[in-house]
Amino acid sequence: MNEQWRLFAAIELPEPVRERIGEEIERLRRLGWRAKWVNPEGSHLTVKFYGSVPLQAVGQLRKALRAGVSDLPAFTLETAGAGVFPRLGRPRVLWLGVGGEVEALARLQRRVEELSVELGFSTEERPYHPHLTLARFRPEDLSSLRGLERQVARLATLPSLPIPVRALTLYRSELRPTGAIYSVVDTFALEAGR
Repeated sequence: MNEQWRLFAAIELPEPVRERIGEEIERLRRLGWRAKWVNPEGSHLTVKFYGSVPLQAVGQLRKALRAGVSDLPAFTLETAGAGVFPRLGRPRVLWLGVGGEVEALARLQRRVEELSVELGFSTEERPYHPHLTLARFRPEDLSSLRGLERQVARLATLPSLPIPVRALTLYRSELRPTGAIYSVVDTFALEAGR
């Protein structure tokens, strides 16, 4: 049997950011919004989604990520702004934005993408747009999103919270009927984060 793991590389979020995500989800639920809400405890900032990876390739990926990011300096991001994908008139995803040292994040993302392509993983065609997902909307949810524009504007003005980035984490995602379960496969320290 050729076992496969569904993997992604991401930045772990500090507790205050996960708490904010949970508080904002509760606030929107109380407004009567319907959505597929994220689990705040599993919230993260995705750097690279791998999809299904053969188990025998996981060790090689771990080795490449460890060597590939260890010379990149640690940095600090912050929550900043909010929005929806693809647009307000047709929302599919509600998100909080990311600010701070975004150039350092872009370097990390490019490095991970390059390492991944060298190992034979496919290149992400879409531009990288770092964000923290709050909810995903199905077509049947849209009628419940009263005040969407106002709520996105409110979320965009929330005080920023720091997101120290000292490591990159490789996660395994196991899809269950109740939602995805994430577990840490490995953590790779950045230069100042050792």
